[in-house]
Amino acid sequence: MYILCATLLSGSLCRAAAPASEKAAKRIVTDMAGRRVEVPTHIHRVLCMTPTGTVLIYTLNPELLLGWNYPPDASERSFLAEPYRNLPTLGGWYGKDSTGNLEKIMQAHPDVLISMDDAFAIALAERVQNQTHIPVIILDGRLEHLPEAYEKAGELLGSGPRAAELAAECRRTLNEIKQKVASIPQDKRRRYYYAEGPKGLETEPGGSMHVEALNFAGGVNVAAGMQGQQGYGRSPVSMEQVLRWNPEIVISARDHTTAASGFYKTVWTDSTWQLVAAVRNREVYETPQYPFSWLDRPPSANRIIGIKWLANLFYPEIFRYDMRQETRRFYETFYHVRLSEAQLDELLATAVKTSAGKAR
Repeated sequence: MYILCATLLSGSLCRAAAPASEKAAKRIVTDMAGRRVEVPTHIHRVLCMTPTGTVLIYTLNPELLLGWNYPPDASERSFLAEPYRNLPTLGGWYGKDSTGNLEKIMQAHPDVLISMDDAFAIALAERVQNQTHIPVIILDGRLEHLPEAYEKAGELLGSGPRAAELAAECRRTLNEIKQKVASIPQDKRRRYYYAEGPKGLETEPGGSMHVEALNFAGGVNVAAGMQGQQGYGRSPVSMEQVLRWNPEIVISARDHTTAASGFYKTVWTDSTWQLVAAVRNREVYETPQYPFSWLDRPPSANRIIGIKWLANLFYPEIFRYDMRQETRRFYETFYHVRLSEAQLDELLATAVKTSAGKAR
């Protein structure tokens, strides 16, 4: 085996390229969209078309990962394991006007591209595969299908035992929360508003994958009936509409594009927002962010810790997770990092209730 160190990789990692004998060996894999795709028998270099897939492969086997879709900022990198925090940025096919850098991608020589989507973007996968001549494998990105996505990725990448471990952890969490939520009467379920954007006046309608975790944890989306933007989310709403909904609890979004939005800081002093029940009762919580948002953007395996956090907030009388302990264990198991007490404090500072039941 020889080592390929392209300028593209900025010296951060040298990836082992497969010998010619391995490159010639092929096998057929059926992906989670039912497509039969020819891939190398041994896969050493993986690039994901979307951040959802990148998160999953980072948790499964980061040694195979060629790069990020967007550059992690300094805070995000501090929660990623060395040396993967310094992988190059190669782009991808996701969100609005987002297109992979074909030149960089071809220079990186991936053995396979992975697309992880909630709606099986078959047409896009086929187009990219035809453009690059690199096999594209589709994984199902829906929350309840995460265990199967891990198992399929493990089969593809020769990481079966590790995939089985992570799939089992996902199943345990999903099954436990699903069973307990099923016992809560519909009229007792918490009505939430998912506040996005710098003023909190963007949100997600019913059926959006961006609130899949909130709904799974037993929340009732006050915006479920609105007509929203298809696919990309962040549908605009008026303050008057939020006042009419009058949610019991507000979850403030944070991700790599809105981390500095300031909504969580300003909501407490905004006289109009003070008219909302959730704000008056100090039931507004900011989503933990690093290295990936616990709920959304990307909506991937990071949601497994996110639904535990949400279940605790929505129904503390039913769910009694010790979030410091759960967070520490999740980060070691999935993210390959051991958190310091200071990092735990940072993650949970605006995301938990005090003993009095209010936001810290």
